[in-house]
Amino acid sequence: MNTVPLRLKREPLLEAVWEIRFSGAKPSVTDLMPGMLFKALPGKYATIVRLPVADIPAPIVQQDPSLQYLPTIRLEHGNQAVQIGGRVVSLSYRRPYPGWAEFSASIRELAAAIRDTGLVERLERFSLRYIDLFEMDHPVGLTWLNLELKLGEHEITAKPVQLRTELQEGDLTHVIQIASPAEVTLPGNAKRLKGVVLDIDSSVVFGDSGSWEELDRRLDGVHSACKKVFFSLLKAETVASLEPEYER
Repeated sequence: MNTVPLRLKREPLLEAVWEIRFSGAKPSVTDLMPGMLFKALPGKYATIVRLPVADIPAPIVQQDPSLQYLPTIRLEHGNQAVQIGGRVVSLSYRRPYPGWAEFSASIRELAAAIRDTGLVERLERFSLRYIDLFEMDHPVGLTWLNLELKLGEHEITAKPVQLRTELQEGDLTHVIQIASPAEVTLPGNAKRLKGVVLDIDSSVVFGDSGSWEELDRRLDGVHSACKKVFFSLLKAETVASLEPEYER
């Protein structure tokens, strides 16, 4: 039997995000891209939201690397959103997650729309990020994860923890963040969810010859690698509690 489930009936996912970073062919990408994407995806996004970074003067953004990849505009519809900045576009799905088949199809549709604007000069990197919350009825801790953490003689499994680390897999970088305990509220739902957050951000940096064809070719492989890391961080009883389904 395949050790990586095909899907989980009790999906812990809070949000899935695809992001592409690039350098623009024109300095006016921030002004032109949102309208061009909105037009290229007719009827798909009903709401346009101007984000706080849009009010920061362009010269300041250009001089501060921490601001250059922040979005200025968000297109929204239901649990989906496209965020657009001068050097970045992302697509996110909040819970309920529709599965990789639909998510990847939407990624490829958006990538083609970005390419067709003619505003992208060079692709820099792309990433897939999955943020999951493991809700627990009993005291929250790290016991649900395949993780051993000690400080001297002190076991940290039941203590508050915020952890960030990186795993390298060839040219693929997995940034892993764990927060325990964590409380989360979802848009449109006042209920506070409590548990352990597992955040995995898997990214590929393109070389000078990075292309849209390479992005398309590597997308499924990056997803598979991210999924493999996710399940490697869960104990067997955790996976079982999420009601996994396997390929037959």
